[in-house]
Amino acid sequence: MPVRQASLGPLFSRPSLRGRLWLGAAALALLAVLAAVMAVYGLARTRALAADAMAAQRRVDGYAAHSARVNDWMLGWLMTGTARAGSARDPAPVLATLEDLDRMVAEDLALAPDGRERDLRAAQVATVARLRGMFLQMQRALEQNPPGSAAGEAAIAFYGAQAPVLAARQAEQEMRRRDLALARMDDLSRPLSGAAIGIAILAPLVLVGLYLGMLRPLFDRLGHATRDAERLALGQLPAAARGHDELGLMFARMRQMARRLDRRRQRLAQDYDRLETIVGERTEALSAANARLARIDATRRRFYADVGHELRTPLTVIMGEAELAASHADPQVRAAFDTVRNRAERLFRRIEDLLRIARSESGQLELVRQPVELAPTLALAQSDLAPVLKRAGITAKTDLPPLVVAGDGEWLRQVFAGFLENASKYAGRGATVRISGRAEGDRAVIDIADDGLGLPSGEAARIFDRFGRRSVAPNGFGVGLALAHWVVTSLDGELVAVDAPQGLHLRMSLPMWEEG
Repeated sequence: MPVRQASLGPLFSRPSLRGRLWLGAAALALLAVLAAVMAVYGLARTRALAADAMAAQRRVDGYAAHSARVNDWMLGWLMTGTARAGSARDPAPVLATLEDLDRMVAEDLALAPDGRERDLRAAQVATVARLRGMFLQMQRALEQNPPGSAAGEAAIAFYGAQAPVLAARQAEQEMRRRDLALARMDDLSRPLSGAAIGIAILAPLVLVGLYLGMLRPLFDRLGHATRDAERLALGQLPAAARGHDELGLMFARMRQMARRLDRRRQRLAQDYDRLETIVGERTEALSAANARLARIDATRRRFYADVGHELRTPLTVIMGEAELAASHADPQVRAAFDTVRNRAERLFRRIEDLLRIARSESGQLELVRQPVELAPTLALAQSDLAPVLKRAGITAKTDLPPLVVAGDGEWLRQVFAGFLENASKYAGRGATVRISGRAEGDRAVIDIADDGLGLPSGEAARIFDRFGRRSVAPNGFGVGLALAHWVVTSLDGELVAVDAPQGLHLRMSLPMWEEG
């Protein structure tokens, strides 16, 4: 415990770094607030005194204007028989000056505080009312008596003896108020100027004290720490970085952080070594896998080529014998050999496709884009599948208008054959397959629908998957509709299953052929 008290002693011997910053900032903020308060107060007070002086001057000018208008009006009555006398007797200018005086003294009374000042301003309102009454009394007397009469001159003399005295007294009072407001403005400027000069002197002194007492020592310590940055990175704090204030605490935490970073650096180096080992092992395994895939691909190509060559020779013999039998005398024999020849030609084309795949770099079959009439293509497919449909008891009804699409004729024939073969397998005996088409803009839309068993619930989404056979008829490999879907999509078309109350309904769309 004594050791801890000794170590904490320097911390409380003087204000901390944060405390000294707060003291300096508070002193500067206090000076700024004081200057702002003085400026606001001085401006508001000066504005009020200036407004009071200007209002008093306007009232002085009002009394002077009233006296001048009354004098002109009385001269008009005294100059009997002249041309100017008629227009000069109009009391409107005099009454207008009285209205202005009424407004100005009423505004002054509204702003007056309670007490003697308010009584004085109320007396001024009464004085303006007396001036109006005396003028109206003189006006009536002059209008009731002929110009130049003794009664008229007596009324003018009576007004001249009293009204100018009242107006002069009020004007003198207003001038005193004006002079008093100007004097107060002058008295106010002296202390405000002195306070502003004092703040202007005190603020730099506070800044100098703040710099000499705190900022310069702080900069010196930071400069030493910057020069010893290499030692600091190794966790060895220089003497300038030690202390019991916030800066010393910051350096102590930096030393802890340097040690933690060193430990993390070591762990990262270990992890990096392990990662390099794993990457090397995975790279070696991937290279071996690529080599195996290359051997498998070479075997696949060789298999396609071998199968193609092995099958093409007997098919050539079969097609030659079928052509020789085409001249047989029996029509049924000729028809049978014609069917054999057609099927052999189809099989020969498929073998050629296999050979093209084997020779291609991508291993994909490339379709030919050319104009294809759908109706003759469907008729050929229907002719090929006629024996199959007959054995399955399926009736095919077609209604295709003249539609020419951009596609591969042989593969589109295979697509239609796949539709018919699919119906022969799954629609059920006695079902009917209807194939119809129409043009919609630049697309040809073909509907293939049967009234057979249809699809069980949940199987519509996977009928185009390769090897995705129906659960109700698991015979076959399940590639017919998948192949048709691949051909149609490769030709920029679309093949989807449409909801139907009975049987299976497929919809195919293909781009129309455009010349040029």
